[in-house]
Amino acid sequence: GELGTMQNDLSMTSRRHVFGMKADVKDNVHYVDDQTVAYPVGKTFVIYNQATNTQKFMMGQERADGLSAMAITPNKKYIAVATCGESPSIEIFDTTTRKRRKSLNLQELGSREFVCLSFSSDCRHLVTQGGAPEWNLVFWTWDRLKSLAMLSTAPDRAGSKTEKGYITCVTSNPSDPYHICVSGNGVFRFYRFADGQLKPAPGGMGKREPQNILCHRWLKDSDRIIASTDTGDLLLIENCEFKCILPLSPSDGLSIDILCHRWLKDSDRIIASTDTGDLLLIENCEFKCILPLSPSDGLSIDVITVWSRGFICGGDMGLISIYEQSDEKELFRKVKTVKIDPKKDTDVVTDGDPIIKSLSLNQSEDHLAISTCNGLGSSFGQLYVLNIAPDSNKPEAMQPEYLLAPFHAGPITGIDTCIRKPLVATCGKDHTIRIWNYVEHTLEIVKTFPVEAISIAMHPSGLHILVGFADKLKFMNLYGDDMKEFKSFNMRAVPECKFSHGGQYFAVVHGQVIQLYSTYTCEQIAPLRGPTGKIRCLCWLPPDDTRLLSAGHDGAVYDWNVKEGRKEGDHVMKAVQYTSVASNGSHPSGLLWAVGNDRKLREMEMGSLSIVNEWEVGDFPLLSLTYAPNHKLLLAGAEDGSIKVISTPVQNGMHQAETTIAHSAPISKICMTFDESILFSVGDDGCLWMFDIKEKDGRGPSKREVTYAEEILISKADLEEKNTCITDLKQKVDELKIEMDYLARKRDIKHEEKIKEMQDQFKEDSEKQWAKFEALLSLKQEQELAFTEIRKETAEKHRKEIAKLESDYQSKIQSAEDLKTKLGKNLAEQKVSYEEQVRSADTLLEKTRKEMHENFQESLNIEKEACEALRNNERDLVKEHREIRTQLEKDTDDEIEEIKERYEKRLGTERDHFLQLKGENGIMRKKFTTLQKEIADKNEEITQLMDALQMLAHKISKIELDIDNLKGEIKDRDETIGDKEKRIYELKKKNQELEKFKFVLDFKIRELKSQIEPRQDEIASAKQKIKEMDRDLERYHQNNLALYATIEELKKKIEVQQREIHKLANKLKDAETYKNRVRTDLSELVQKIQEPKQLSNAVAGLYRKHVKKTVSKAPQVDEGLHTEYTRQKEFLSRTVDSLKKKSIKDNDGRKGDANRIMSENVALIKEINDLRKDIRAMRASSTEKGNTKTALGTLLHTTQTEQTLRELDMQRSEIERLRQRVAEAEAAIEQCRPGSRDLPGISASPEDETSL
Repeated sequence: GELGTMQNDLSMTSRRHVFGMKADVKDNVHYVDDQTVAYPVGKTFVIYNQATNTQKFMMGQERADGLSAMAITPNKKYIAVATCGESPSIEIFDTTTRKRRKSLNLQELGSREFVCLSFSSDCRHLVTQGGAPEWNLVFWTWDRLKSLAMLSTAPDRAGSKTEKGYITCVTSNPSDPYHICVSGNGVFRFYRFADGQLKPAPGGMGKREPQNILCHRWLKDSDRIIASTDTGDLLLIENCEFKCILPLSPSDGLSIDILCHRWLKDSDRIIASTDTGDLLLIENCEFKCILPLSPSDGLSIDVITVWSRGFICGGDMGLISIYEQSDEKELFRKVKTVKIDPKKDTDVVTDGDPIIKSLSLNQSEDHLAISTCNGLGSSFGQLYVLNIAPDSNKPEAMQPEYLLAPFHAGPITGIDTCIRKPLVATCGKDHTIRIWNYVEHTLEIVKTFPVEAISIAMHPSGLHILVGFADKLKFMNLYGDDMKEFKSFNMRAVPECKFSHGGQYFAVVHGQVIQLYSTYTCEQIAPLRGPTGKIRCLCWLPPDDTRLLSAGHDGAVYDWNVKEGRKEGDHVMKAVQYTSVASNGSHPSGLLWAVGNDRKLREMEMGSLSIVNEWEVGDFPLLSLTYAPNHKLLLAGAEDGSIKVISTPVQNGMHQAETTIAHSAPISKICMTFDESILFSVGDDGCLWMFDIKEKDGRGPSKREVTYAEEILISKADLEEKNTCITDLKQKVDELKIEMDYLARKRDIKHEEKIKEMQDQFKEDSEKQWAKFEALLSLKQEQELAFTEIRKETAEKHRKEIAKLESDYQSKIQSAEDLKTKLGKNLAEQKVSYEEQVRSADTLLEKTRKEMHENFQESLNIEKEACEALRNNERDLVKEHREIRTQLEKDTDDEIEEIKERYEKRLGTERDHFLQLKGENGIMRKKFTTLQKEIADKNEEITQLMDALQMLAHKISKIELDIDNLKGEIKDRDETIGDKEKRIYELKKKNQELEKFKFVLDFKIRELKSQIEPRQDEIASAKQKIKEMDRDLERYHQNNLALYATIEELKKKIEVQQREIHKLANKLKDAETYKNRVRTDLSELVQKIQEPKQLSNAVAGLYRKHVKKTVSKAPQVDEGLHTEYTRQKEFLSRTVDSLKKKSIKDNDGRKGDANRIMSENVALIKEINDLRKDIRAMRASSTEKGNTKTALGTLLHTTQTEQTLRELDMQRSEIERLRQRVAEAEAAIEQCRPGSRDLPGISASPEDETSL
């Protein structure tokens, strides 16, 4: 593990992320902890963290063909992965350190693969089942790399050793690690490891017929086994014995295949599934029953997993059923059934419903990981996660979600990336196009199309893609969550398309021609012709995109000049079919590399395209190339699914190439980001791999900050829709604001009313107090008046009592004043206390609210601290338990070694002592030999008699058992015979009903035949008329051909006349030229008229120049002749022009008439075809239509035939009219044609004109 980590650190590529999975691996998904899931991809397996969206990769053997099975220990600490190939092995990894712990190999396995694995409950033993042809079951102590025992599980019957799905499931008893259950197609057996051997153990299906058990599991806390069948039944095996067959299970005697089985936790029970959808329960190693709640719908149950409350099973149609234990007769009750529908969230095209391949529960048993495949034996699948927590029983809660993202459901045929966005686009044979984000490791867009996408290219801006479909090429725009077509080109099955580095051009391979287009106008620039075979690869050369490389199946590599649209150079090797080409630039001293089907890598010069070097690439050819100029690395994808990294300049060929294992199928395409930091590869296994590219010394590249564009395209309709949505939301916000204001005003009004009520109450109380005070004042005044009157009236009588009365009066006044002041104080205190009560009520309300919030926070913090303490305590206890367990294991191993040594020493001493006793015993033995002989003789007689008695007793018991078995078989046969007789009786009833139905159908058929005969007569007459119309059409066609011949003759005559006119014009032109030349010479001669000598010499020279021979003097040409010649010439030219115009006009008219006639003929043929369709429809519906409708149909047909005949007559008259017009045109042409005689003076020679 450390060596592999070191090599990975020094490698030039490291695995970054992958989208996809390998679905044909047994038990291919496992929860490592609550957030981490392990599953296979290609030739590796991935540990994926859901919380951080990161992956870690673990490799098996490099030379292995792939993975075949997986298993995880019950404590989730170790994962076992089985590899297949010439030397299959089992790699065991530590899930904590992510390092390889052990590697198990067995040369005597007799197979190329392990079909299933299972750890024991103590995590120390491993049970493995080999595949065909030997089907060996191996029991391992894996931590010591030791195989304890091996046994073949194949029966002694022909053909079973080569059957692929013979054994499908192997498990170990949770309560007994040495007890093993094996199930499969007609197999359900138990084995036990004892005395260093695997021995068959009692139990099984008893006398039940062989079944195809798809899966079985041991139930928790019991000795029962649940098994599922291929018919959808769930069988119960209890205490390893057959218990019963419940009425709801199918009992039709058909054989059923056992696909899977599972032991229930802490029990001796097994749950097994079959390919018919049965779930079987096995208890104490014997079949107990088919569970009553088994689907038994003929849909296979392929996988079962157990949990603390029961078990969960899944299979065909993407159905997952959850069962819980019950105390009723049914033993289990179905809680929920969930269906996985890949078309619900994404419009993905799939070949039917998915099949559940594996299930895994996390440690808290609240989430279920699910893996599916697209069909039986398919390696393409999806990963889901399902929330099964008790509080998620709502229908909307228990819906499966994708674990990562929806993967491709078929081989990926194309890939490309862009510059301004972290996006990569892929297309595949599943009719989908997917846009991935390689920074966030998410799927941005997925869209399904009705036809397959063959190639794809992405614009550097990341806003457009170019997709080559099977029917046409489409230029598409990428929106936020969708892609829409912008323009389409009529090019079928484009194998390769490519945008230039700048994005201004794109190149498309169409047959044997490369078409160049402008990206922004979609107009064709130039076609590049030259290749004679299919073009397989295109490569734009940096930095200015003026050069383009192409390679194809014709063994040719071409260098094209894009601006001039011509070929700069080529290299042809007809024996090679090139698949890919790459280059380090367009400079003449640059290099390019090409690979093909001959398993060679060729290096060529860019200037001359001559081969510099070539190297063998090994057993598997390279299929795709790309070059990283900054790192000087050549990267290639091979047919075995590996990535090859070659440093340039290449010195030792493929010996210096670094190999990274990834895909499990051939790589179809690779590409790289513009900064050369990430490499992408896709293949026929449907996986998209991402690799980080490092420096040559293994260090990561100097990462520069890349700012990606965030803008997206949006259509006008979407923008308007979003704007309307925004306006609607704004209106809703305004309405909510108005509503909130209304509620606030309502609360304010309520508070104001309450305050007003309190003020009114306060006023009433104050008024009452003032009224009381005024009453006291009035009482005081009345008392004063009364006392003054009494004093005046009785002054004299009561003088003695004045002092006493005054003192009493003063005391009363004082008491009244005290009472007044006291009442005033009380009033003020009540007012103040009332106001304080109002304030204190508000403060108390706020204080209680704060206190309640603080108390709640304190209690919440206390609960959190308690939970955290419990969690810490739990972690400490788990850690302490693990340490104690490891220490105990070490101590027990040490004690075992010590005891082993001590007993070996003791055994040596005992052996010495035994040798001494053996010598003494020899002496004694001689003494007793005589006695032993006598005793032996007598014992032999006794044993012979006892053997005879035992043989008789054994024969009697065997015969009694045979009698009981025969009675049971007779009883079973009677029951089956009764069932078959009932079935035969029902079939006879159905047969009688079918005979009655047959008689009715025969009667209806005879009626239909009687109604069809008149229709056939009408059809025959219509066919005769159609034949006559065809003859007329043929005659019209011949007439049209004759007209075309006449027109051609007229055209030829016009051409002859035009040539004659052209000759006359040339003669006139020559004469005019000669005349101008003579005039020039005469003008020069006139200048020398003053000098006679020079004049005579010039005249002699002029004579010698123009007069070549002596001629007689020609008569003088009349001037009127020239005028007549000019007039005739103008007349002929006008005549020719008018004839040309008239001919063109007549030709246009004839073409229009011919087109009109042809369109009318096409309409007539269409009507004839419609009539034939109507005849066929009348034949089909003749049984249901009455005589009235038949008469109407005949009348309609007659009217249509008459109308057709009238149109034919009109066509004949039109053709006659056209013939007359052609004859008139020919007569006019003959009249206007000039004579063939020459005009006088026209044929004069230049010498004659000179003599003039």
